[in-house]
Amino acid sequence: MLSRSNPGPQGPLAHELAFGAFFALTSARLILAEGPTGALSLWFLGLLAACAAVSRLDSWRLRLSFYAVIVQGVFYWIRPAVEVLHPLRTDAALERFDLRLFGFNPNLALEALSRPLLSDVLSACYLLAFLPYIAFAFVAYYRGDLRTFKRFCAGLFTVYALGFLGYTLWPAVGPYAAMANRFRGPIVGGALTAWHHALVVGGTNGIDAFPSLHCALTAFVLFFDRTSAPRRFRLMFAPVALLWIATVYLRYHYVVDAAAGFVIAAAGLAAGLAAARATSRR
Repeated sequence: MLSRSNPGPQGPLAHELAFGAFFALTSARLILAEGPTGALSLWFLGLLAACAAVSRLDSWRLRLSFYAVIVQGVFYWIRPAVEVLHPLRTDAALERFDLRLFGFNPNLALEALSRPLLSDVLSACYLLAFLPYIAFAFVAYYRGDLRTFKRFCAGLFTVYALGFLGYTLWPAVGPYAAMANRFRGPIVGGALTAWHHALVVGGTNGIDAFPSLHCALTAFVLFFDRTSAPRRFRLMFAPVALLWIATVYLRYHYVVDAAAGFVIAAAGLAAGLAAARATSRR
């Protein structure tokens, strides 16, 4: 007999469909670009097959945790695929969008506000309110109620899948590199800012500006916490809000990147609600 916490396989959740669609679309594009026997084509087809196999696991916690294992690898595997599919960067188009929206370039305008203390505070928020916050929330939900964990993963990994799709369709490096010769100099900051910037530059895949997963993932987790972990929501609201500001102030994202991030965060929350309804029907 299957236990209540391990109800066995059931229909795919939103994130499984989203990742399946992402891998299928990317594989098809790669097959057209390099042929069906190309290394990248076969690799992404293999990822698609792995997702299909995992969707048949009896253990929900293993089935959900699979995506936590692969997302960081996928983040870096996208880069060689993009070099085949879309070698040109879209930074100029993203900058023009911001310019039409505001009548000025927000990244350049914020340079006048740059102060060492402000830069260090925003760098700390950018660092600590992203991966540590997401990882802590994931572990907390993993150890808790299975239904809540399913909702959380369905939404979180839908956001990842949509973000990765955006990277392959509109690859951009970000203002700090694309507009480097337009700033008066490096961002004003202390040792923390310098160390953090080196960490970010060393960890980027070079095409991860649009959409901003820093905004998307933290917005999703924060507003999921609002109802499922209200104490953590209250604790993290200010650092996460400062992280959103930091994405533009620290020159890693255009405003349109952040806006797109909030849109896919909303899609993630909707995916979580869909998972809750599916679980309730079951």
